[in-house]
Amino acid sequence: MTHAETTPTALPAAYDWPYIIGIVKHRRRALIVAQIIALLSALASVPIPLLMPLLVDEVLLHRPGRMIEGVNALFPAAWHGPVLYIGAVLLATLLLRLTTLGLGVWQTRNFTLIAKNVTYRIRQALLLRLQRIALSEYETLGSGAVTSHFVTDVNAIDEFIGATVGKFVVAVLSLAGAAAILLWMHWQLALFILLLNPVVVYFTMVLGKRVKTLKKRENSAIELFQQALAETLDAIQQIRAVNRERHYLSRVIDRARGIQTHAAAFSWKSDAASRLSFVVFLAGFDTFRAIAMLMV
Repeated sequence: MTHAETTPTALPAAYDWPYIIGIVKHRRRALIVAQIIALLSALASVPIPLLMPLLVDEVLLHRPGRMIEGVNALFPAAWHGPVLYIGAVLLATLLLRLTTLGLGVWQTRNFTLIAKNVTYRIRQALLLRLQRIALSEYETLGSGAVTSHFVTDVNAIDEFIGATVGKFVVAVLSLAGAAAILLWMHWQLALFILLLNPVVVYFTMVLGKRVKTLKKRENSAIELFQQALAETLDAIQQIRAVNRERHYLSRVIDRARGIQTHAAAFSWKSDAASRLSFVVFLAGFDTFRAIAMLMV
């Protein structure tokens, strides 16, 4: 990678979604490969929970089907029997699990490299922007606030990109496949679930705004802690000289307590928000089943 590739030609006016998407586009080939791997991993994991139930149905309950026909076509007639069928299905299950594992690790590696490249370029642009900031801005913000933007805030972006980029295509395809199967099996139920999804998305967005505020408070608490710690360490000699070490360390401990409070609130409330949105979906599904029973 050359210096021209790693150094942005122009600093962005804002670090928004168009800027992040523009960075990802530079890794378009890697992104496409990662999405293909993610799709293959999902396809490899689909048959795994179906093989053993099919084995019970076709072998133990003596209802031969396509699976036994496929195994019989691959092996000599003298080998045909329950031992062969059970062994073949077990071997196929293990191979599929190993394939899913390998593809999953490969997929995670590729998406992680993409996300880390995005955060590296954001930090690089931020560092170059520091050259244009007046000294008065440093004095106003403080080293702790600047450090927090470079570490905590960018790490939050990193986690979000790593989680969403890797799951977006597979989630869309899974949703489309599930919708098609539901429409084929029971179109009334499918339509109800599809119409219920916007309601779930709306509640998720409402709860997400609250979770975003909690995350912002957590990051602010980390920023205040870093600022207090940096100021204390920078002036530790003068603080000890005037015997004020306990006072300043107590202030840093108070900032650390603030991190504990806001981080705990973000953790359990974000989990509660995700569970509540899922309960909304299940409540709608249960309502549909109750109405269906009343109509029978």
